Amino acid sequence: MSNLSRRRTCAGVLCALAGAAAHANAGGPTLSNTLGDPGMSGSYVAAFHYYDDGTGESLYATGSFAGAGGTAGTQNLARWDGSAWQSVGGGLIDQYSNTLTSFQGDLIAGGYFNSAGGVAGTEKLARWDGTQWHSMGAESAIFLNSVWDLAVWDDGSTGEQLYIAGNYMNLGNVVGLNHIAKWDGTTYTEVGGTIGGAVPLIVLDILVADLGDGERLYAGGRFLTIDGVPANNIAVWDGASWSALGTGVTPSGGFAQVIHMTTWDDGNGTALYVGGSFANAGGSPATRVAKWDGAGWSAMGAGLDSTVQELVVYDNGTGEALYALGEFAHPDVDVFVLAKKWNGTCWEDYLTSNDGAFGGIVYDAGEGLAMHIGGSFADVDGVSSDRVVSVLGKAGGCNDADIALPFGQLDFSDVTAFLVAFGNMEPAADIADPLCQFDFSDVVAFLTAFGMGCP
Repeated sequence: MSNLSRRRTCAGVLCALAGAAAHANAGGPTLSNTLGDPGMSGSYVAAFHYYDDGTGESLYATGSFAGAGGTAGTQNLARWDGSAWQSVGGGLIDQYSNTLTSFQGDLIAGGYFNSAGGVAGTEKLARWDGTQWHSMGAESAIFLNSVWDLAVWDDGSTGEQLYIAGNYMNLGNVVGLNHIAKWDGTTYTEVGGTIGGAVPLIVLDILVADLGDGERLYAGGRFLTIDGVPANNIAVWDGASWSALGTGVTPSGGFAQVIHMTTWDDGNGTALYVGGSFANAGGSPATRVAKWDGAGWSAMGAGLDSTVQELVVYDNGTGEALYALGEFAHPDVDVFVLAKKWNGTCWEDYLTSNDGAFGGIVYDAGEGLAMHIGGSFADVDGVSSDRVVSVLGKAGGCNDADIALPFGQLDFSDVTAFLVAFGNMEPAADIADPLCQFDFSDVVAFLTAFGMGCP
């Protein structure tokens, strides 16, 4: 049905009143700029982590920024104390940081910084014990070295160890210890070998996951082999050897890369979801995002039109869903889609912004469980928020019917707002099966929900 036909179908009083509707996305995500006003001054927020320094658990943010919340000593790293951003030992000096995790009671930071708080020997990789920074003996002052991701795993034989991914060489001054390694708190050792292939070599993401056959360590990035085993940009380590995931992910030309992985159960069992920049998964078309169920690859709708930087699983009160973060296309050339939501059939626009996103986490930072998103933006859905914004959960119920302000009250403005959204083919109005198709069943579904008083 054409847009014109749709408008004629809803002829009469309802359509006549549509011009008085509230903002079409008024019933969209509930946003908070508590962490982003004042937020970060500088380029971007790349990642988050929560850690207890002995005074209680807090949210930490890292990336490339001159400072956070106007607080001194917050370059590239800051801690949210519940009301303001605070310094973590003077921050990470110069350049940028990519990742944070916790290991043996310490906060571990990895990236491309020159030092942590000015402490000698803390280039690229450092640990914070809650009071001060310490060197980890990474010996990574070399210009080309950088750390991109960290994970903690016990493979069942040696106890928990810190796994370190990146594009470094000779980590800990161990010749040949390149791109992926582990650290037991004292010594760096290899993880079955290193990556190879005629591509710009780098391990960008590592993830510990159990797809039903026990925990494994998954590694993604830009490579064609690992420990000599053919593996296109993604592989799995079982504690003894590396294996490919089918034929992996591949490009249509040039090189492909896996940037982020997560697990999620969409109702068909826990699977691995992979995002990045690639054209195929398992030899079949899968544009920038794909699903690995432990046995084979599958595409997710038509995929996405730009690089996937992060995948986050979050329930905003309307059901758990998978979100892709990045800088996706929008009809307005001055606007980007910051986040897309997978509805089981296709990817829906979820948030718009003036710039892109790089990282996300689900955590209660004081306003209830929320999805916190970091990036290079200053505005999200019209909300001013510098480099970090929070998507708050909704208070249950079938919220699709209440798309107009005020929230929680069903009134005629909801009807008029819905009709505007429906006429503009906006995702908020596509609430009936089949999803991703705007038809009169959406109008019927909305009016039914409205008549039932569903908030």
